[in-house]
Amino acid sequence: MTTTLDEPTAGEPTAGEMASSSATEPGEALPPTISDMVVAPKLLQSAGLITVEVMVEHADVVTITVDGGEPVALAPVSDTQFTGDIAVFGESWNGDHVVEAIAARDAETSEPRTDTFTVVAPAAGGEAWLKKSPLVPSYGNAVDVDDQGDVLELFTHATPQGQECFLRRRDDKGVSVWIGDSRWIAQGSDCVGEDVKFAPDGTIWVLVNVYENGFGRWQLWHLDGEGLPLGQTPEDGSLTHLGRGLDVNDAGDVLLCGTRPATQADDDAWARLQRAVGEPWTVPWDYRAPFEPEKEHQFTERTRDCAFVEDRIVVVGEAWGAHKQDDQTFQNRGFAVELSYSGMTLAEVANPGSPAWHSGHLAVAPDGVGGYMTAGYNCGEMVTPCNNTRGALRWFTLGAAEVDAQTISEARRVLDAARSPSGYVVVAAEGLQADEGFLVQGWFSGAADPVVNYTGAKTKLQVATGIAADPVGFILAGGYYQEADDTLAAGIVKLHPY
Repeated sequence: MTTTLDEPTAGEPTAGEMASSSATEPGEALPPTISDMVVAPKLLQSAGLITVEVMVEHADVVTITVDGGEPVALAPVSDTQFTGDIAVFGESWNGDHVVEAIAARDAETSEPRTDTFTVVAPAAGGEAWLKKSPLVPSYGNAVDVDDQGDVLELFTHATPQGQECFLRRRDDKGVSVWIGDSRWIAQGSDCVGEDVKFAPDGTIWVLVNVYENGFGRWQLWHLDGEGLPLGQTPEDGSLTHLGRGLDVNDAGDVLLCGTRPATQADDDAWARLQRAVGEPWTVPWDYRAPFEPEKEHQFTERTRDCAFVEDRIVVVGEAWGAHKQDDQTFQNRGFAVELSYSGMTLAEVANPGSPAWHSGHLAVAPDGVGGYMTAGYNCGEMVTPCNNTRGALRWFTLGAAEVDAQTISEARRVLDAARSPSGYVVVAAEGLQADEGFLVQGWFSGAADPVVNYTGAKTKLQVATGIAADPVGFILAGGYYQEADDTLAAGIVKLHPY
C-alpha cells in the first residue's frame, strides 16, 4: 500500500514553508553564535600580550578560557565584536596554549570556538637590556614603571659642591626619552633621592631629602610626564623631618612616611596621607614594648618604607631599644605598623628575637593575595653594629600576623621589593660578594628557592637598590656599579620574568 501526501490546495503553504515560518516568528530571538575568532600573535617570544578578538551574532557576553582555566569576559567593541588581552608572564608560559571562546545571551550559549598560540620566552632573569648613567659619579635610588613599560630612574649625582638629585625616563627599550637626558630635581640644594612613583594620571611624584648645614628635610615634587614641575611644587617638610618612603594608589592618593625627632634621645616614625580630594594629615607612631605599654619614647623608630595594602597603610622600619624585659641591651628589630586611611593604628608588630638578634625591614610591598611582604635583613650575632647580616623576607596577613619567612643567604641586605603581576614578589638586594652585588630575585611565599635569580656581571662594587615590575612581569631594577676606572655609575637593568 502506498501512502501519498495530499497536494495542498491553492494558496495553502507547503510543509517546508511552514517550517521556515516557524523558525522566524516575529519577536523570536536567534541563538548566539561565534562567526569568527582571531588570536594574535600566534607565536610570542617573550612576556607580552596576546590579543583575542571574537566576532559574534545575537550575543551580549563573550568569555574566554586559556587551557581550561577560569572564564574571563571580553570587552564589547560593538554589538558584534568583543576583544581582550591575555597577559603572558614569561618562561613559565612556554609551550602551546588553547583559547576557547563562548558567546552568550541570557541563558543561551553558543557552540565553543577555539584557537591556539605558542610561547617561547627567554629564561627568567635574563637581561633584556642594561643601561648605565652618563652622569657620573652617581648612584641609583629608586625606580618605577608605567603601564606602557616606561621606567623612571631616580639617582643622586655626587659633586665637589654636594649631592644633586636627577630623574631620568626611559622607554621599554631603555632609550632615554627626555630632551637633555634627565631632569635636575631640587636645583641648588644638597639633595639625596629617596623614592619615585607614577600616578594613575601619568604624572610623577618624587621624594627627596635636602640638607642645609647638615640638617635635612623632605621635599615632595609633582611633575608632568616630561618631568617638569606642576603647580606650587615642591612641598616641604619641617627641618629634621626626613622622608623615606612614597606610594601612590589607584585613586591618586599619595602616601609619605619617614622619621622625625620625638625627644632629645629618640625618633618617631610618621606617616602622611595626601588624598586626591581633601586635606592631608600626618600622624606619628611610637613603638612601645609589650611588657611596658605605658612607657613612651623608649625606642627609636627608623622608618624605611611604606605602601598602600588593600584598605590600609603599612609602614615598616627598625625599632632600636631594649626589647627584652629586665635587659637593657639594645637591639634593632624590624617593625610593621598598619594604619587606617584616617590615621588610626590598626595593628603593629616587632620581629621576635629568634632567629635573629638584630633585624630590620627596609622595604614593603603588597603580596597580591591580601597581605604584604617585608624585605630587609637578619643578624644572629649579639654585637652592635652587626656587620654579618643576611637578607630576609617576611610575609604578613593584614593584622600584622607573620605567615612565612625566608632568609636569602647570598644577600647582605634586601633594599627594595615590588609585587609582580606574575604572582610572586621581586626584590633588589646587595649581594655578599661586592663584585657581584647587584642581586635580583623573585620569590613565592612558601618556596624553598627563588624563581628568578640574577646577578650583574662583575664590577668592583655593585648594589641593586630599587625595583619595579611592569604589567606583564618584566623586572626593572636600578642601583649602581663601580667601574674599572673606579667611577661610580647609576644603572638600570630590564630582566625577563618567570
